[in-house]
Amino acid sequence: MLADLRRAAALLLLVACRAPLAAEFGLADLMQSFAVVPEAQARFAEVRRSDVLRAPIEQSGTLYYRRPDLLERRVSSPYQETTRIEAGRVTIDNPARGPPTSYSLASLPAALALSEALRATLAGDLAALERHYRVTLEGGRAGWTLHLAPRDPALAGAVAGVRLVGSAARIARVAIEETTGDRVTMLLSDHQP
Repeated sequence: MLADLRRAAALLLLVACRAPLAAEFGLADLMQSFAVVPEAQARFAEVRRSDVLRAPIEQSGTLYYRRPDLLERRVSSPYQETTRIEAGRVTIDNPARGPPTSYSLASLPAALALSEALRATLAGDLAALERHYRVTLEGGRAGWTLHLAPRDPALAGAVAGVRLVGSAARIARVAIEETTGDRVTMLLSDHQP
C-alpha cells in the first residue's frame, strides 16, 4: 500500500514537473524569437505540384529578409527572376520579359495575404499574421509547425492553408495547399543571419 502511494506521488510529481515544460514555448515565444532577427538569408528549393501539370515545376534560388518589411525572392534556376516586396509594393524583375513591373500589394489582396504569411512570421509580427490567418502552433522551440488558415473568404476560396515548419527562429519548410489540390512546397537551407 505504501509502495502504491509512493508510485502515485512520484507519478503526480513527474506530471507536475512536465506540464510547465510543455507550456513554456508558445506562439508569443516563437514570434519573439523571430522579432530579434534583423535580417536572414537562405537558399530555397521550391516545387509546385498540380494535377494539370505533366511534371512538377521546380525553382531554386535565394530568399532574403530584412527588418522591417523587405522580403526578396531571387530565382536562379531554371530562369533568372527577382521578386521584391517592400513598403507595400511588389516588384518583379525578369530580364527575359523586359523592364521590371511594380504593383501595390493593396491591389492584390491574395498576394498580400500570402506574402504576409512569410514576412509577418519572419518579422515576429503576430498582429499582422492574425489579420490574415487563424494561427495555431504545434511543437516546441526545437521543432515547431505553424498552421495558418485564411480568414478572408476570397483567399480561403483559393488557399486551404499554409504550413510553416522550423526550429527556433528558422523556417525550414513552407507548404501552401490550394483549394484545387495544387501544392507548393519550399524547402529552406543554408540559413545565414
